Amino acid sequence: MPGNANSSTSVKDEQIATGSNVNKKKAPDHSYTFREKKLGVWTLYYPWTSEWTPTPMKFGIQNNLKQITAITAVWYRFFTEVFALGPAVMCLYFVSLVSSSILPSVQLSNDTSLLNLAEAALVGRIERTAVIVEFRKLGVRYISTLVMVLATSALKEYSGSIIEQRVTLHFEQQILAIQSRLELGASQDPNVKSHLKTAEGYISRPWITLSGLVDMLLSIGEVLALSTTFKGEFMSSESAGSLGIFSVLCPLLWGLHGLVNTKGNVGFAKVTDPNWRQMRAMRWIGTNEVYKQEVLSSGLVEYINNQYARALSKLGDTSTKDPWAAERAGWSRLDRLNQTLDSLPLLFYAWSISHSPSGFSLSHMVRMQQTTRVMRMVIATMISRLKSISALSNNLVILYELLALGPGITDGFISYPDEAHARQKGMAIEFKDVSFGYPSALKKTLNKLSFKVEPGQLCVIVGENGCGKSTTISLINRLYDCESGEIYIDGLPIRDYKISTLRAATNIMHQSYSYFPLTIRENLTMQDTGDPTTQTKRIENATKLGGAYDFIQKLPLKFETNFIPIHIGISSPGTRAVDREQFKCLMETEKHSNLSGGQWQRLELSRSFMKNSERTRLLCYDEPSASLDPKAEAAMFERLRSLRGEKTMIFVTHRFGHLTKHADLRDGSTIEQGTHKTLLTQKGEYAKMYEIQSRAFVEV
Repeated sequence: MPGNANSSTSVKDEQIATGSNVNKKKAPDHSYTFREKKLGVWTLYYPWTSEWTPTPMKFGIQNNLKQITAITAVWYRFFTEVFALGPAVMCLYFVSLVSSSILPSVQLSNDTSLLNLAEAALVGRIERTAVIVEFRKLGVRYISTLVMVLATSALKEYSGSIIEQRVTLHFEQQILAIQSRLELGASQDPNVKSHLKTAEGYISRPWITLSGLVDMLLSIGEVLALSTTFKGEFMSSESAGSLGIFSVLCPLLWGLHGLVNTKGNVGFAKVTDPNWRQMRAMRWIGTNEVYKQEVLSSGLVEYINNQYARALSKLGDTSTKDPWAAERAGWSRLDRLNQTLDSLPLLFYAWSISHSPSGFSLSHMVRMQQTTRVMRMVIATMISRLKSISALSNNLVILYELLALGPGITDGFISYPDEAHARQKGMAIEFKDVSFGYPSALKKTLNKLSFKVEPGQLCVIVGENGCGKSTTISLINRLYDCESGEIYIDGLPIRDYKISTLRAATNIMHQSYSYFPLTIRENLTMQDTGDPTTQTKRIENATKLGGAYDFIQKLPLKFETNFIPIHIGISSPGTRAVDREQFKCLMETEKHSNLSGGQWQRLELSRSFMKNSERTRLLCYDEPSASLDPKAEAAMFERLRSLRGEKTMIFVTHRFGHLTKHADLRDGSTIEQGTHKTLLTQKGEYAKMYEIQSRAFVEV
């Protein structure tokens, strides 16, 4: 994976950042100056009055013990997939794990040599001068072991951090690809939702699965070997008293030390890396149900995944970890020292023996050291890692079940348009006895609906709210498949066409349109295939046609404005409400903007104008003037008519206006068809609705 691997652990030199508090009600005149640190994708801000006080990481113990699920095929797939993400880094990680597993044996060897030296000095087998020389040699060995412990810990933390991020983002990218491709029906299925929720909870800690299982396999032999000695020593009458209690309490107390938290430094962390922000935005668009309809209708699946992949490539191995946890990481390394600190009693006793070889029990000392070590391994390894593996094994199964999901709708085999209609400018649409009902609905939304729209025609579908007008558009765009009947596009069943090519030929503005958490420019240029040198001019023309240009020009950032920014910023743990006041200026640089309904609709219309191209054959507008005043509505309709050319255009509305022309729906069925004048002459449902809505304008 590209990127600077060192960036995952490096901290840039401190810089100066100044912000002003803009909350005039509480602190109108306050301004603050911050120390700024860059840490991965984060920028950390500390007030100059705040002193740095590192905080040790809390030690968490899982509440529920579950049995390990042995699923060989799933684990094999997981390991091969993870190893392929970075063989070199994985090798470093395995080297650190192997080194960690042999460290207890190295320490035991040092302890044995020390005991032999002490015993030899005690019984007078070697001279005192030789004892001191040998003791110094052993001191060098112990120092070397300590260096090895720290180096192994640093290597494991470095490689493990990179692997953690790569694995997490790898599976996140796969879930984004699966979830963004899910059709509406499949994405609304409760079982699929449950899979998504569980899988997302799992991918936040996938590295635990890897490190936990490997650590368990590498240490299980040593645990079994030492447990034999432990059983004999612990169950002896001499050891069953204070030594047994000490053996149990020593590792427990060491683990409990992490529960004590010293007061942390007051600070604020904010994501400033543009690639990470782009990835968050793309993932939000691709996985949020609010945008599902727009993403599928506009054919944005490939755009979202490509943008995510491009940002991921640029991000490389830049750390995305919790910045406050990363700041405290140095203190967590002290936990590794307890393996060496276990030998301190031996050093103390041996030194005492070399000066006064009487009154000491080597057997008691050996049993204490061995019992403490075994208890630490049993508690830390056999319980903590066992819990992690058993829980995450089940989640691995769920994850791969999710990755095996299909879109939910069978794709066709013909690219649209086919050869027979390649020169045709518009799209022919025909519904024949189409019926459809949503899974949770008590009755069908559409019931034997039949109508036909010829290529290049302008059609207006009029009907009461809830009669199935929007559902008709969804079926044309194949967001759903009808339950009975048939839909024909250019004379062929709609199911025969490849969904991506069919949607690429449609330009649909849904009633429940979605504005993505990106800049105005990015919203308008999604999948723009035009000349990049003329893009700005085309954006200006589209917003002028959509009626949004004037209010966009009044914005400070104009087309670079993001009305719905993804806010990523957190205060350091322990920050009080009064302390957060000084960071408000940092948070308010990215806040949601409130626009009127008409302004949002003008932005969506502008996006529709921008999406129009030569390959577009169908223009659909579902209640396009719902939030516009009559004057703006009339102007909008005229611009849309000029946009049509020879394309087929469908309008959906429940009110009568400038384009009311062709069809009428009631209870999901076509009850009348014809021109405006013809339908008024028939004095049917259309004439009744027209009379009701026009009465307010003609009565005095």
